[in-house]
Amino acid sequence: MKKVLMLTAGVLMVANVAMADHFGLYTDGSGGDCHLTGPGFNTTAAVVEKFTLGSTGCRFYLDVVNAPGTLIFAFATPFVPVGDIKSDLSVGYGGCQGPGSVVVGTMVIQLGGSGYMDILPATGFPNILYTDCNFAEKPATGGRAWINNPTGQCNEVATQPSTWGQVKALYR
Repeated sequence: MKKVLMLTAGVLMVANVAMADHFGLYTDGSGGDCHLTGPGFNTTAAVVEKFTLGSTGCRFYLDVVNAPGTLIFAFATPFVPVGDIKSDLSVGYGGCQGPGSVVVGTMVIQLGGSGYMDILPATGFPNILYTDCNFAEKPATGGRAWINNPTGQCNEVATQPSTWGQVKALYR
């Protein structure tokens, strides 16, 4: 009986894993490679929202870390941006996009020395946010793009684990 109960609890924990949208910075809109190479100008670097079931917008910022000489000059998007990509950028898609991936926009970047760029929560917020097709704000994960470092990991995370408390709440 204990084995059946443990197996059932394990299956419920796996079934209760919720998909989380992921925002990453990639070499282009296909979202396949997070390794930017330079030095020089890059005009194809793209912010891509992945693993979405449907999204109407997002809020995040991009931080350049330990990459001397790397500068972000412009962010171009076909959607409605509000704010600055270097501190707090909100992008409204104007309708439900997805499922799958959404290219939020592309950047013009001057690549310098080795380092990386992270997609992080907007200043003053605990999470990167996206708005689902029912207009509910939800947390998302953020990725890392490597500058002149071909061995760095892209840190894509498609799921967020549920807690034991969430599983127990199903039976109350």
